Amino acid sequence: MKNRSVFFALGLLIGLAALAQNLPKLTVNPSTNRTVRVNWPYTNAEFVLQESAVLQAASNWQRSALSPVFNSNASEFSISAAATNPARFFRLSQPADLRGLYVYSSDVSQISSNYAQTLSASLGVPGIDGLVLVIGWGEIEPGNGQYNWTNLDQWMNRAIGLGKKIDLAIPAGKDTPAWLFQPVSSGGAGATPLNFTISPHQGATSNCIPETIAAPWDAAFLGSWNAMLTNLAFHLKRAGTYSNLTLLRLTGINRTTDELRLPAETPNGTGLDCVSNAPAIWQTARYTPTLLLYGWSNIITSFQASFPDKPFSVAIIPNNAFPPIDNNSQLLTNKIPDASQPLLGLAAQKFAGHLVVQFNFLMTGSNASAEVIQAAQTLGTLPAFQSNNYFGSSGGGAACGGTVNNPVPCTNDTYLAELREGIYPLKQTNGLRAQYIEVFPANAIAFTNAVWQAHSELFAPP
Repeated sequence: MKNRSVFFALGLLIGLAALAQNLPKLTVNPSTNRTVRVNWPYTNAEFVLQESAVLQAASNWQRSALSPVFNSNASEFSISAAATNPARFFRLSQPADLRGLYVYSSDVSQISSNYAQTLSASLGVPGIDGLVLVIGWGEIEPGNGQYNWTNLDQWMNRAIGLGKKIDLAIPAGKDTPAWLFQPVSSGGAGATPLNFTISPHQGATSNCIPETIAAPWDAAFLGSWNAMLTNLAFHLKRAGTYSNLTLLRLTGINRTTDELRLPAETPNGTGLDCVSNAPAIWQTARYTPTLLLYGWSNIITSFQASFPDKPFSVAIIPNNAFPPIDNNSQLLTNKIPDASQPLLGLAAQKFAGHLVVQFNFLMTGSNASAEVIQAAQTLGTLPAFQSNNYFGSSGGGAACGGTVNNPVPCTNDTYLAELREGIYPLKQTNGLRAQYIEVFPANAIAFTNAVWQAHSELFAPP
């Protein structure tokens, strides 16, 4: 009778779960004589598994402590539940609809007043659903434990006033504050500085950019990063804007952007003498993939502790994102594994059902990132994309062809085609859809017809 009551309780819930947008039905199957397995297929929607001891109109649904596991072979999530009294009821809940077109702000502490006006104007374009609000760590914490929320609050309130979703990204990397490396006796955190000179696009732009960062496993860095996230969440709640935050970018392991990567270039690889030999610097710092994973585990645990009810996104670099070094701190010259995979696997497990994996590049006529699609298929994550930014130096945003040094301007039609490469990463005949596409302000203003059409297609049923 104990098993029967649990089966009955779980079975009642199957019809309820289907009411949520894009959320599938739950099914129940016996696992052992004391457990049952609750299954549901991959869903294009962010979800949270909830449970309750009763099934009534006023049921007290709570986030389940059971973490869903994704089976890539069956393309389904599942949990194992004890088939004993008292009864337990399960359902999927969609706390946030992430879909839409988001304008990418660039670091709001670094943009010009003209660009800020363009950014503000782009938020009013019909079909723009959200704002990717980027602000560097050093801007919000200019001194150790000393916070400046003015710029953040202004842009938060501007987006909220327009009814926009907000994806908050606080990069480290080049935005790491200088006090992190100052001695504790002088008010700093005492982290060990690592000095690099990097070049975007593997040297294709010939630009050399110096930066000082901490190793992701540096204890002083991890403690300071955790304190910043704790204070950030506290401030947003006190300001009354926490509930308006739609999702957060998983940052902390960064180079010059909010993407998940570290310096990995060499002078020979880029053809630029000004670029530092990043792998050699990492060898001196005793870099290993295991230490990288340790640092990442601490970082995402801090995000989870400060923002336990929020979904997260992570922007990946499919190639050369990390130094080619093994767990013996030796350089790898062939069969170099993708160091991002263990990091994504850990995040997908911790944030099952509410992790977005995205690649910040779309190009007209080119297929969307295979790595983002693979993450959806093997880890159960949600896909998203950003247009290219080949005209970024002039504030023009995306190109619709050409190269970073010889970009081809877009038209309304070619820009829509570019957005569709991301909306339908496996083409329109496949049910997999992007959660959102990130666009740049100038493109949102210039191609209003494409923006509205893309918005409509993102919200259309698969």
